[in-house]
Amino acid sequence: MKYGYIIGVCSVVLASLVVGCGDRPITVREACNFDPTMCSDLNQDNWCNAERRQLILTRYSHKMNPSAESKYYLLKDLQNYSQCIELASAIEHKKLKEKQSHRIEAYINSLRNIEKRAQETRQSEHPLLLYWHWANRNNQAALKRLLALEGAPIMQTSELQFALATYYAKENTDKMLAYLYRALQLYQPGQRFNVEIPESLATYYLNQGSVDKAYVWSLVAVNFKSKVLDVEQLDDIFTQPDERKEQLRDIADRLTDRITEGRFNLRPDWSVPTN
Repeated sequence: MKYGYIIGVCSVVLASLVVGCGDRPITVREACNFDPTMCSDLNQDNWCNAERRQLILTRYSHKMNPSAESKYYLLKDLQNYSQCIELASAIEHKKLKEKQSHRIEAYINSLRNIEKRAQETRQSEHPLLLYWHWANRNNQAALKRLLALEGAPIMQTSELQFALATYYAKENTDKMLAYLYRALQLYQPGQRFNVEIPESLATYYLNQGSVDKAYVWSLVAVNFKSKVLDVEQLDDIFTQPDERKEQLRDIADRLTDRITEGRFNLRPDWSVPTN
């Protein structure tokens, strides 16, 4: 892993919950120096850099504030890293075989860590963890408890509205769409953004034949660093005239700004509230 050179020495004090030097976020190197176990079980070559970086920062955040929410994101990032390193471990390194074996070891470690965290959280009543155990372990009892909370105030977060949308994707597409838009409305600056929300909207509209909306939400997903979409791919899929595409890009950029700033207020019919 290539880390940027850090000028000066940053002292991390656990008791005061300092997240970095001064007001800036902690770096990956600082997190690894603070607690080497956050990094020692991961691969050390250049594969899966983004997934590894996010996992390390989430591990650090969880250590500083071990909440149910941080446990959920730790499981989520462990999975993302595991899926990436599984693919990388199958790629043979012709010159340095030990690099391939390190990736295999990292993959095995990730599976152990996921199972450990899954066992630790399987009795949790927090809706984020109920959602994880349903979505990833097909735990129907967890799903039942999650749906029982559907209208509760605790569910009024962007991530949990998306969780409900995933359930209703096969049960009720109108409710799915409403929850996806509500997820965007509830997003606040500084929170983790789930790029699966605009990706899901793009898929929905494409399946409905609403190609303009599908293109707009695909572009929004790209703006939020989608790993499954890119601009060249979109140009191959969508065949609107260039002038129309430019108009749709402007819409996508405005929507991206609204979401980023916590000002998104579109409804599924693309109307806006009048009060």
